[in-house]
Amino acid sequence: MLFNEFKHEFEIDGRKCSFETGKLALKSQSSILARMGDTVITVNVNTKPSTGEFDYFPLSVEYIEKFYASGKISGSRFVKRERFPSDDAILKARMIDRAIRPRFPHDYKDEVSVIVTVMSYDEENDPVILAINAVSVALLNSPAPFEGPLGAVRLGLEGGNIVSLYKAIDLTSDEEKMNYVVAGDGETFTMIDAGTHIVSEDKILEGMEKSLDMMKIWIKPQEEFIKKVGAKEKGYTSFETPQEAIDAVEEVLGEKKIREVLELGESDAHAEAKEEVYKALEGKFSKSTMDEAYEVLQKKMLRKIVLDENKRVDGRDINEVREMASEVDLLPRVHGSALFTRGVTQTLTIATLGSLKDVRLVDDMVGEREQRYMHFYNDLPFAYGDADRVRLVPSRRAIGHGMLAEKGLWPVIPSEDEFPYTMLVMSEIQGENGSSSMASACGSSMALMAAGVPIKDVVGGIACGLVTGEKGEFKVLSDMQGVEDFYGDMDFKIIGTENGVTAVQMDTKTKGLSMDVVKQTFAQSKEARLQVIAKMKEAIAEPRTEMSKYAPRVVQIKVPTDKIGEIIGPGGKNIRELSERTGAEIEIEEDGTVNIYSASEESIEEASKAINIHNFVPEVGQTYEGKVASIMPYGAFVDLTPSVSGLLHVSEMADDFVKDVRKFVNEGDIIKVKIVGIDNMGKIKLSIKGVK
Repeated sequence: MLFNEFKHEFEIDGRKCSFETGKLALKSQSSILARMGDTVITVNVNTKPSTGEFDYFPLSVEYIEKFYASGKISGSRFVKRERFPSDDAILKARMIDRAIRPRFPHDYKDEVSVIVTVMSYDEENDPVILAINAVSVALLNSPAPFEGPLGAVRLGLEGGNIVSLYKAIDLTSDEEKMNYVVAGDGETFTMIDAGTHIVSEDKILEGMEKSLDMMKIWIKPQEEFIKKVGAKEKGYTSFETPQEAIDAVEEVLGEKKIREVLELGESDAHAEAKEEVYKALEGKFSKSTMDEAYEVLQKKMLRKIVLDENKRVDGRDINEVREMASEVDLLPRVHGSALFTRGVTQTLTIATLGSLKDVRLVDDMVGEREQRYMHFYNDLPFAYGDADRVRLVPSRRAIGHGMLAEKGLWPVIPSEDEFPYTMLVMSEIQGENGSSSMASACGSSMALMAAGVPIKDVVGGIACGLVTGEKGEFKVLSDMQGVEDFYGDMDFKIIGTENGVTAVQMDTKTKGLSMDVVKQTFAQSKEARLQVIAKMKEAIAEPRTEMSKYAPRVVQIKVPTDKIGEIIGPGGKNIRELSERTGAEIEIEEDGTVNIYSASEESIEEASKAINIHNFVPEVGQTYEGKVASIMPYGAFVDLTPSVSGLLHVSEMADDFVKDVRKFVNEGDIIKVKIVGIDNMGKIKLSIKGVK
């Protein structure tokens, strides 16, 4: 074999899989070519020694999907080079990051780059499951001190039974489903990212317990591969905060001051405390070392308050939710708006309705598809109390938060047949202090109901935190706030209705969460979620039966499919003219469904009449609208539809003798006519006498 190649082949649930190294990217510190079926990915890991400039672990994870992997070319007419990662690719990168980040030493500060590239996709085996497992083995094969291996699996439901899935599934149908991705070491969990179709907590916990054994099926081949290629040396320079610095900062501030600043939770108070430390210890330690020591003491104080005193830094009980408020219709001209507040975390969410032409066209490795419900998250500097520049593009965090709330609402979104609209929901974050993404889920649910969208149930969300002790003791914190996120050990977000869960996302700073922690979190989260939904219902308990007068109305008409071309006309001429004349937006689907949109009832009525003509069976005595097609000496031919015409004889224009037809009608005129006769040959006789 060239270049010292190694390959390990194995099977997962009857699927042929392999890990290889030494074939590609020979300059990379660790390069893995991984296969599952005909899905193939590469993972490259490289590290750079830290010079001490980072006060955090600089891990970078990129997930790159190429159109060529599935034999496709981008549908864009102007840009064929694939530039920016799709939102879906960003979510998968974040998923991998959350899975592996807890398994590095806390004093490790070297730069680590993980790049996953999807090279081939067979449309049966989702690359992200293969990617998490391949990243684990690539890190084991690298110089980075990764404490693996980790396994990742996707859980689903078939006939009410928990099964392994290898492909993401549609969660918009009305049946109970799961698309539940977890990662861990077979004993604990490092990451959860899930969408479910209103599944009970008990069923989810059953699946998570089973998933621990499923992970081991992926962990074994990783261990076998590393044994075959040989483990690499894992030494690194420690950036542990010196104990003498911690002791010195504690002596300067004292336990009372450390506690006061933590409980106050204001940035100015922290800044003043740090400035006191800088002055007292100037020349003894660097500012960065003093900052690190300060953070260690804050974290230690949080643990003392929670674990020893069984309360929160803001005085709440362990399972107590902050004060909440909810209201709708804050913005008068939008289609639907809602404000949800929990503590100082505050989200103003706006729902906008559009026609089916307004769908989002998603163009990626899987192919082109349309998305008619979207949720975006927008957090500007003022939400954090900062004076900073506004980003021109959303951050990865903002994309992730928006998609999590979107995922949580999908199971209750009405089908296109039930509600033929495009729905765009935007959460404008007004205040951030712990889980604005869950406030966004609440605001989205309320805004959609306020807009008259017939969602199937009220959806709310809550985040729980965690504080752990050295002896394994722990406390789960309901409705985690910012300081508990920063100094705590977990961010566990659960979205759902009163009847079940719709989305889950978890990341942790511990080496992994036990089932005991997971069970406690689900129990407290459900209790808190019910409180949140009750508060939401005080503002709006169910979808409105009427939409805002500023929102477009829609009328659906069914026409024979052989009439579609007739309605559209050559090059879209007929339908364009009808839209311009009525002011309505008209869309025709392949099955003959015609959607007519307008904020004006008159506009819809006029367009509906014109479309319905293509469905009509001419009836004597009925009045119709038609277009004068041609003028003859004896009368005019009027098109009731492009394929149905009648003769308006001069005798039916007026009671007196008509010498000049053009004094009554001209080509192109739209006139109202009554059918006064249909002969045996189907010829239609029209009249305008007495027609209003």
